[in-house]
Amino acid sequence: MRFLDRIRFQGAPKTPQEADALALRQLSARGADLSKPRHVVHFLYFADESDARAAADAVGEASWTTSVEGPSETIAEWCVKADAQRTVGPDTVAAFRAWFERVAAEHSGEYDGWEAAAKP
Repeated sequence: MRFLDRIRFQGAPKTPQEADALALRQLSARGADLSKPRHVVHFLYFADESDARAAADAVGEASWTTSVEGPSETIAEWCVKADAQRTVGPDTVAAFRAWFERVAAEHSGEYDGWEAAAKP
């Protein structure tokens, strides 16, 4: 059985940390050199626009580029997207998650995870 087949049949991750580990394995399986910086995007959601904008300001102060998108037909909340060129690995992803979760909680929001480009 190929590596990606094993990932596909393991079922959905049960914790955010399992989801992070799965994403890193998938990046590696696609040939990503995780020692090189790549485009990374984090997603935070808020019920209130002012909370979303305050969180975006806080994230922007940490050298992330942010955008704030209002509710749409498919998403009922305000979304803050934070992107930058960063390296990803078990330690950095755990640190990103902890920091973004804290920022979201401080502004009455929720952190919804990240994605990264396979190629730098």
